[in-house]
Amino acid sequence: MTLFVDSSGILALADRDDPAHGRVVEAFALGRSEVLSTHAYVIVETLAVARRRYGPDVAANLIDRVFPALAVAPVDAELHRSALSAFRDAVESSVSLVDRTSFAFMRREGIERAIALDVDFRTAGFATLP
Repeated sequence: MTLFVDSSGILALADRDDPAHGRVVEAFALGRSEVLSTHAYVIVETLAVARRRYGPDVAANLIDRVFPALAVAPVDAELHRSALSAFRDAVESSVSLVDRTSFAFMRREGIERAIALDVDFRTAGFATLP
């Protein structure tokens, strides 16, 4: 089985003060028996937020210690077009382009569960951990 990993899960993993940190650590432990997968836009988003919110040391730690455990897929032109179209169709929604890309990626890859704290994943029909 494969678990998708969203930036919200990665950021909660990095922030020991996050109320969901302990539960996210447990969810990441599933990576020992399941593939942890994400896409390049999640990495970009995560690094931008982590460096701004927590500083360069945390961003570097993610690069060195967390990202190597993830199968990171590139966002190809087809996936980008699909996500951009979904974003445009609901442009007034609060769902980000990165999340729209995640939903399209998960559907394309047949991934049903995500390590994500974002309620938009559940609204889109995916199970979330924690």
